[in-house]
Amino acid sequence: MSRTTIASIATATVLFLSTAASAQFENPDLKSRKIVVKTAVILPPDVKVLKSGVKGSEELVEEERKIEGTLPPIIGAVMQERHCSADGNSLNSAALEKDQELKYAVADLQKRFDELFPQLRRKPKDIRKGRFTLGDEVAKLNPSGATDALVFVRGFGQSNTGGKVFLSALAGVSVFSGAVFHVVVVDARTGVVLYYGESVQPQDPVKNPAKTQKAIDRSFKNFPGK
Repeated sequence: MSRTTIASIATATVLFLSTAASAQFENPDLKSRKIVVKTAVILPPDVKVLKSGVKGSEELVEEERKIEGTLPPIIGAVMQERHCSADGNSLNSAALEKDQELKYAVADLQKRFDELFPQLRRKPKDIRKGRFTLGDEVAKLNPSGATDALVFVRGFGQSNTGGKVFLSALAGVSVFSGAVFHVVVVDARTGVVLYYGESVQPQDPVKNPAKTQKAIDRSFKNFPGK
């Protein structure tokens, strides 16, 4: 990966971490229980983690994959507490490699979500007005109509080296090690965004993986059903 790309990721990560705060936003139909989510499918999470050191930053690809692998079962357990069965396996990497058509459909929808995501971040309160949707493309992942919702996950984290922490302390500057997770629940039939939760994990996501579950649980704080 080029230094320019790493620098771009670093800038985006710092921005996400510096502006993030735990918050939840529900579509009015979900809040009123006009729409009830009983079944969901979790799309492959996308997590970016940087290691920040004295000489610069680098992306921790292996650690990213590990965190991504732990998220579906965590989300499944959290949603189960809210009486929703969430499937984290039918769209995992192994399943997608066996079905190329499904793989491309998932990739297209992930791209569409990434185009919408900045708008969600800028005006999350508009979710309460039902203004965001991915469109009817979601039907490609729900041809039978049996699934109520699709779950999208994005994560951004930073892990600091001991040297960076030490030198920063000497300089009287605080450095942040932690992560922010964004969970978005979308109606699997219409594409309407039903729920958006974000939360900060204030510990190093690489060194403290057990803290991730608490962060995800906070993301679903206002999700109906518990």
